[in-house]
Amino acid sequence: MARILVFTATYNEADNIESLVDEINRYLPGQHILIVDDSSPDGTGDILDRLADANEKIHVVHRPRKLGLGTAHKLAMKYAVQNGFDILVTMDADFSHHPKYLPTLIEKIKDHDFVIGSRYMKGGGCGYGFVRNFISRTANILARSLLGLKLKETTTSYRGFRVSELKKLNIDSIHAEGYAFFVESIFVVSLLTDKLAEFPIYFADRRAGSSKISKVEILKGITNLLRLFYLRLFSRAYRDSLKKDSKISESICANCQSIYNTEVYPASVKQIQSNDVYQCTNFEHKSHGRIVQCLQCGLMYTESRLSDVQLKEFYADVEDPLYARNIDARYQTFRYNLNQIRGLLPVKGRLLDVGAYCGAFLKIAQESGFEAMGIEPSKWASRFAREELNQNVMQGALKDIPAHINGFDVISLWDVLEHVHDPREELRLISSKLSKGGILVFSTLDVDNWFPRLLGERWPWFMDMHLFYFNQEVLNHMLSQTGFELIHIQSYSHFITVDYFLSKLESLGVWGIKYIKKINRVIPLGKMNVKFRFGDIKMFVARKI
Repeated sequence: MARILVFTATYNEADNIESLVDEINRYLPGQHILIVDDSSPDGTGDILDRLADANEKIHVVHRPRKLGLGTAHKLAMKYAVQNGFDILVTMDADFSHHPKYLPTLIEKIKDHDFVIGSRYMKGGGCGYGFVRNFISRTANILARSLLGLKLKETTTSYRGFRVSELKKLNIDSIHAEGYAFFVESIFVVSLLTDKLAEFPIYFADRRAGSSKISKVEILKGITNLLRLFYLRLFSRAYRDSLKKDSKISESICANCQSIYNTEVYPASVKQIQSNDVYQCTNFEHKSHGRIVQCLQCGLMYTESRLSDVQLKEFYADVEDPLYARNIDARYQTFRYNLNQIRGLLPVKGRLLDVGAYCGAFLKIAQESGFEAMGIEPSKWASRFAREELNQNVMQGALKDIPAHINGFDVISLWDVLEHVHDPREELRLISSKLSKGGILVFSTLDVDNWFPRLLGERWPWFMDMHLFYFNQEVLNHMLSQTGFELIHIQSYSHFITVDYFLSKLESLGVWGIKYIKKINRVIPLGKMNVKFRFGDIKMFVARKI
């Protein structure tokens, strides 16, 4: 007997979900049900937990916020592959897709690789009003025409997949989010198999609650349709990319421990693993490992990260004389940013700087009235801080600080959290070192900012030394789970010399920089400090609860 997984995604479906589960079990008794809930504020998650406690074949995945229908369906596909199911059925949670059609779908898929419930073939119907019906029919006509699809229905999520075919599909090649995911997924399947079928259903307007499709989703759907049309006509490489087997990653998300992720960017051709990669001033911007995003919590990270011990060994041997030569720019950077948030910090007190490097921030913190000490893994940098700047810097990691050294009023991490092996654990350790009501201040990458979105893989901070790429929502959730309340966010500013800036541009392969560098040697502007702030690095202030 085939093992069937029925999947649905929920957000505010407390009025529907229990009845839906009962009806699924009525028409497909004894089969498994997977439900992904995006932290519904109406109590849907609590109902799901109760149902799962009563039935071991009900599986619930709780996500910390709305992460989109596309990622939920990708998670379901990978879950079906990973857990050895034969058939994956997907459907809406609002009774638009009635479970009474499930036996027909299962019967139909015996002779096909993909089956979809159709509103628009003979015998089907739709309970939409005139406007929504017009939009839906138009979307289906465009999808069929532009993408060469032979089915009458392309946009509903009432579907059945043969999992053996999903295993042959590169699920990560489906890039659309939200409702656009449904058109792209059927297009991808149609390029790999012609054993597609549809059967008539009546699509009822939702039984309870309100529709969640928006004008933005409609615009995204149109944009994605045009993208797929272009790929269909002009990209042989796109077709080839679909045929990569859907293997489940062995990496585990450091935030939520999920094994389900989707590839954002493949590993660069050259992945460097040497001490030079971990210098603060390294120029290897084109080298990075495989970058993935967790489908359960949204954290983006580099797959196959080094172990904590390996990282510690690499960082311990880092030497960075270029940083030392540019330390005046570091003073200016730290002084400027500290002044931006000074009103959120205590007037004075004990401060710990984690990842203190050469001690530049400690010197500025002391000027501002703090009793400051630091911890730094690099032997060279910690020695420089002690001998050249007369700063109290221990060599090692945060966990190496003796247990009795705690009760700090402020702990800072400047461009550090994206480098550590386990950022969630690092935040827990920080919390244990802070006094109650103490302040955590840190800067880190914001991958959802306009700048990385514009540049894509060319964003210069996709590099080997960066293990994690945060957004504000992920960080806020991570902070709340480790005992902090986020109280302030703003852009972080860097001051760098013109010479250093030109060297960075040259490492990125920017055309014409070598000529500008020649001019710069004639006009003595190279040592002048320039402020940069694109918003892709943010400064966060949080209070220990």
